[in-house]
Amino acid sequence: MRCDDIREGLDDLWEGDVTAEVRQHLTQCAACARYYRDLRLVRAGLQLWKREEAVEPSLGFAARLVRQLSEISKGPSMAEFFERVGRRFVYATLVLTFLTLLAMAAPSTGPLRGLSAADIQISAQEASLAYSDPMGEGGLQETSEWPPVQTPAPAAPNEVK
Repeated sequence: MRCDDIREGLDDLWEGDVTAEVRQHLTQCAACARYYRDLRLVRAGLQLWKREEAVEPSLGFAARLVRQLSEISKGPSMAEFFERVGRRFVYATLVLTFLTLLAMAAPSTGPLRGLSAADIQISAQEASLAYSDPMGEGGLQETSEWPPVQTPAPAAPNEVK
């Protein structure tokens, strides 16, 4: 038999005697033997407890118990704690969201943000490109040549032969 079957059988035999097959398994299996010993100790302890007389409560026990229970209920509850923490979390999330949206909506230049060096350099580069662009104002003028003159492509300097 398997150990699980033996242990279930021992639990079912609360007051009864153990069969020969179970006894043989208990002599061979140390884990089941420990389980049976612990089960017998628990049973013996419950039997002793059943023989004990019930303890009578002291005078005023019920009044003290009711008073202590009412003091516990007057204290702050876990629901109130989580409600306060939850409100603070929601407020903090709203503030962070508002600040993020404000940062995204603010212009890249202006009183909040000054001109950066990159903005000044880009403007200078754009100004220099506008005057040196070969297709700028000169490219829009009509040429009298038809068909347009095509220039040959430059030869590669390092050609492998």
